[in-house]
Amino acid sequence: MFSGIFPYVVRYANVIATVTGIDVEVVDADLMRVAGTGMYADKVGAGIHDAGEVYRHVLRTREAVFMDNPREHALCRACASRATCQELLSLCTPIVHDGTVLGVIGLVCFTDAERRRVLAQRTVFQDFVLQIADAIANEVAKEQKQRRTRQWLDMLMQIVDGNNRGIMVLDSGGGVSYINETARQELGLPEDPPLGDIGLIRTGDAISGVEEFTVETPGGSAESRETHVILGQTYPLDSRDPAFHQALVFDSLPRFTQMLSLAAAPQETTGGLSAIIGESPAVRRLKSKVCQIARTSSTVLITGESGTGKEMFARAIHAESARHDKPFIAVNCGAIPDALLESELFGYVRGAFTGASPSGRMGKFELAHQGVLFLDEIGSMPLYLQVKLLRVLQDKRIIRLGSNRLVEVDVRIIAATNDNLQSLIEQRMFRDDLYYRLNVIPLEIPPLRMRREDIPALAEYFMARYCGLFGKKPTRFSAQVLEMLKAYFWPGNVREFENIVEYLANIIPDGGSVTAAMLPEKIRREGAEAPAAREHGAVAGRHSFALPASGADNDGGHPLLPALPLHDLERLAIEQALKRFGVTAEGKRRAAESLGIGVATLYRKLKE
Repeated sequence: MFSGIFPYVVRYANVIATVTGIDVEVVDADLMRVAGTGMYADKVGAGIHDAGEVYRHVLRTREAVFMDNPREHALCRACASRATCQELLSLCTPIVHDGTVLGVIGLVCFTDAERRRVLAQRTVFQDFVLQIADAIANEVAKEQKQRRTRQWLDMLMQIVDGNNRGIMVLDSGGGVSYINETARQELGLPEDPPLGDIGLIRTGDAISGVEEFTVETPGGSAESRETHVILGQTYPLDSRDPAFHQALVFDSLPRFTQMLSLAAAPQETTGGLSAIIGESPAVRRLKSKVCQIARTSSTVLITGESGTGKEMFARAIHAESARHDKPFIAVNCGAIPDALLESELFGYVRGAFTGASPSGRMGKFELAHQGVLFLDEIGSMPLYLQVKLLRVLQDKRIIRLGSNRLVEVDVRIIAATNDNLQSLIEQRMFRDDLYYRLNVIPLEIPPLRMRREDIPALAEYFMARYCGLFGKKPTRFSAQVLEMLKAYFWPGNVREFENIVEYLANIIPDGGSVTAAMLPEKIRREGAEAPAAREHGAVAGRHSFALPASGADNDGGHPLLPALPLHDLERLAIEQALKRFGVTAEGKRRAAESLGIGVATLYRKLKE
């Protein structure tokens, strides 16, 4: 009980002996001598169990005992050392704390002079020893309180060091007086860092509700300094000690952006090449190319009609790359008003513009740090933003709106469009230098009508998916239904195809099958016309045809084309032109030229 205040007990025993000129011993509740003077000095640490009957009584009753003639006192009659005892007077005072006797102070006279002096001032001696006993009890109380405080601090430090966020304790001058283990690791500091060499500076910017700071730490050499960007909040500490003025709870910029990225764009449960359904030659070539280009960080420009799955291929590139465990952030440039797109991409600090959030906001470039930023419908980006995007691609740095601080970003850009960027360049609606910067790796996704052999696999996949969502038993498609699906032009591509299968999954009875009558009218009509087209010399499905052989119906000896609606004849002409010149951007330009229409008109008609 006295182990924590042993020096105090020894000191108080010496004080009693010095003041009274009488020997003193102090024993604990286990009757072990913890302090002593005079003849007791060399017996400290020994037990007095055989001669401690008086002390046992004091410990038991919690009352002081004054014996002016110990050998004649009732408590001493059973003592084995009674006949040889040299004590002439004994004052035994309990040390009590919170109702518990912690030990006993024994004041013992061995000479008649000592005995007479004590008897002459008995009350003074009793009060003095009692005050010393109270002083020792108070020291015990303080030591217990300090021990509990230390235990709490130890526990709190374990909690703080186990926290996955960095914590700094700042003094009243803004200096660092303590950092936890997470902060040390985030800042790359050694195990026992010199806290005085750490410099903390507020940038004045607030992003996503937290303040931004820069932290300067010692570098690899004596002269060098390293700068880290952290984001966090300060909290005042109710302490009189100037070393404990504020606590800063923070995350490093990469960690903070990662947390926001996960919140803004949760990781897909499926992705990669396995999510791309189809084994047609065109799809196999695309999958092979994805594997090749995924290993680099070069920009990719994905082109193709609306609904072909451009974002799915972008996600596949991300999933197959070394950045697969980093964010994939998608931005539809055509769905965000021009006035907001800049702040969406680059972020802003508080007070950047009227209507801005007072807490600021982190942009998509920062959220995609070390990952991939997918810019869909890039052709819709206004020209002034194209200039800023080009600068970011060149410098790998951005500036938040309302700030003047450069922020480094490591982002792989994958852009996508269903526009003819070459035509937009000619119309001065898209910058040619940005086009060349984006088109480092071109990736063209063919429309569904150009890979009709993938339709059975897609039909089975989507049907199983939606039947699972609707709690129905998956069903297969008959050969007739599949042929009708293959015959349809699919202007909306895979997106339209998925919607049709979802519709069918809704209307089929549980355990039933898909019939031709369930298909939408436009698909049934084109499916029915396909055999007739083939009878008239069709060579490649419903939208390819040849002139009738001799002997067919004619007008004045001239052969007649099949009686088809003008819209279908236009479609036939477009497909024939695309088959001849190809579906690349250059092929479409030449096809439009041969048809006597502009490229933009061709793209618009392909979407109809």
